Amino acid sequence: MQREQWIDVFRGIGIVLVVWGHVYGGYSFDLIFLFHMPLFFFISGYLFQPVGDIAAFARRKAVQLLLPYAVFLLAINIPLAIDLFANKPHDQAAVLRFAGDLLLGGSRLSSWVAAFWFATSFYAVLLIEARLLGRYRRRTLLWLHAGMLLLSYANNWFFPDLQVPWALNVALAAAPFFYAGYLLRAMPRQRRLYRGAALAAGLACMAVVANRYFGWHLGLGYDMKVAHYGVPVLTFAAALACCVTLVRIARHISARHAAVARCLAGLGQAALAIMFMHMVFTMGVAALAGERYQFARFALGLAGSYLVYRESRKHVWSRALLLGSAGDFERLRRRWREARG
Repeated sequence: MQREQWIDVFRGIGIVLVVWGHVYGGYSFDLIFLFHMPLFFFISGYLFQPVGDIAAFARRKAVQLLLPYAVFLLAINIPLAIDLFANKPHDQAAVLRFAGDLLLGGSRLSSWVAAFWFATSFYAVLLIEARLLGRYRRRTLLWLHAGMLLLSYANNWFFPDLQVPWALNVALAAAPFFYAGYLLRAMPRQRRLYRGAALAAGLACMAVVANRYFGWHLGLGYDMKVAHYGVPVLTFAAALACCVTLVRIARHISARHAAVARCLAGLGQAALAIMFMHMVFTMGVAALAGERYQFARFALGLAGSYLVYRESRKHVWSRALLLGSAGDFERLRRRWREARG
């Protein structure tokens, strides 16, 4: 499928919301956490093509996702490890806890690397969908994804504090969004019900605002990292309606607002690097100047991370290790083999 600009615009909007949600609280936080992570799984499903060779697909996606995950995770945590060893040289429990969190990832990761859970969970979703899509009938797939959604609610209700390595349990909640995106792409444009989705999204946002204003504490958000999925079915439907509405918004921006579209598309192309790096900048500013400079933290979180992405595009090794370029990774492997003779 030919790459369309609105897809990068869609991802750009998503990553802007991620950074904003990690800096600001209040009403905007509640609204963003209704749908900001589901939308990445949704658009990936929209782009997905059934896979023939699952093993080759798994290897390629490991290079694209898990290699940058590991490199960024180590690069960010090396200074933290040095600080830990320097200031707490005899605290063996702290050292073991630090190493364990680093190895097991998922909800154990916090602070500077709080957003890293996404990469491992996303990889799990891709493998699940590669095994399912194109191999089973739609009716079977609907039942399977409904079952995964039900299991995610069971995780939420009965094991809310369960810390599954690499956030693999989140795949149960994410896969239905992925499949919904896949179904939307297969649906004729005139049957996509954008108006109905916009109405549902608007009502959901009103409910979120009312929930905070009146202090109802209903827990409407979709905080995927810690397996909090809001009101069963209703929050899923609300998040899905927001994702579908955002498709329409991204298409409109791409068609009518060229300058804004270019800016958002650039951020969308850098989304994974921004996901990995933005907390370094937002928390760095907070540590140096205080948390009150919220817009500066937000702006630097986006701009600094995007600059890392742009600089990483200049070299074969950085494109391979930091951006997950499979082609550049193969070039590095060939050079290494040649160097060894």
